[in-house]
Amino acid sequence: MKRFLSVFIILAGLMSVSCKENYVASVTELQLASVSPATGYPGAIITVYGRNFSNEFGENKVFIGEKEAKVLEYNSWDLTVVAPEQEVGTYSITVVTPKGSITGLSFDYVEKPEHEYIVSTIAGNGKNAHADGAGTAAQFSFPEGIVLDKEGNLWVSQRGTTTAIRKIDPNFNVTTVTTTELPWHGSFAPDGSYWFAGKPKAKIYKVGSDNAVSEVNVTGTTLNNPMDVRFDKDGNAWICNRGANEVCKVAGTTVVKTYEVPVNACITFDAKGRAIVGSETSGYLYMIDGDNVVQIAGTGAMSTSGNLDGTKGDPSTATIGCTCGIFAAKDGSVYFCDRTNLAVRKITPDENGDYTKGTVKTLVTGSYPSDLYVSDDCTRIYLTCATAHVVKLIEIF
Repeated sequence: MKRFLSVFIILAGLMSVSCKENYVASVTELQLASVSPATGYPGAIITVYGRNFSNEFGENKVFIGEKEAKVLEYNSWDLTVVAPEQEVGTYSITVVTPKGSITGLSFDYVEKPEHEYIVSTIAGNGKNAHADGAGTAAQFSFPEGIVLDKEGNLWVSQRGTTTAIRKIDPNFNVTTVTTTELPWHGSFAPDGSYWFAGKPKAKIYKVGSDNAVSEVNVTGTTLNNPMDVRFDKDGNAWICNRGANEVCKVAGTTVVKTYEVPVNACITFDAKGRAIVGSETSGYLYMIDGDNVVQIAGTGAMSTSGNLDGTKGDPSTATIGCTCGIFAAKDGSVYFCDRTNLAVRKITPDENGDYTKGTVKTLVTGSYPSDLYVSDDCTRIYLTCATAHVVKLIEIF
């Protein structure tokens, strides 16, 4: 009992002293807490958070690197400023007030995109089903490959519950060309027939002018999980024979040459006739030029962390994920679907056409990109999204 009373008396005394002295905590020094956003471009509006900034006009100065930022709004807790012109890089933030100066945060300047992108769904409504119709009234079941015919219709290979070849006309009306063996990616032969890879059956098929499906009897190799078939400017078919880690060049129906490319999944041809090949698991993009197979981009790691696009002019520093769709466009760039990073990206060669000295850029992220087709004027990208069961349009401005 005595111990309890002693403690009570001590606490009461402390409270009495505190009230008599009227003690108030006060922190007056400048402090920096955070900056938002922490990355951006010249001209971006950013807010620096902290404590004890000035409430008087003109008394707060903010420097990003050595350049002064224009202060738009101010109070003792935050400063809203305009990021000044700077080169790409990381710069320290310094705040100067009548109370002093403090440095302690940083702002990352990143390269400003060349274009803006609007993404919309043009066919399918997200339901895993099969139904013809107009635009989003139609339904898809895992749309995979996509290619354009001479009449301006998009042909889509569908690998889901109902395996089929679908057609989307210029007004986004969806019809079924034929139901068939499970199709992967394909393209049009010089005679107008549509060839596609029958992945699980290890066969190549074609759809004729009467929409009838027949097998293409490819000889000279054993097909094993073929993923894609495309035609070069000379009319030769090239098959991504993934299970055998080889790309096959086919004259007529006979394999005349094979190239070793690990886990290859998709192929396209640039303006110089070089084959650009994507891989599912190697972490690289490849080029077949004559007899040579060259790694043109990638570190070999498929991690989604860090700077995906690497250093400008050095694609070997870029992260390349599972590349399942690829397209060489008229602007000289090769666009590709990166399924690991859920992104549509492109690689642009340097002025001499050298991809190994080019630049990788991520354009649009999100969804589950499967394959893509880029319009001749490079203002539209048509994109299949297998697990979303839709076909999208990316408009470029």
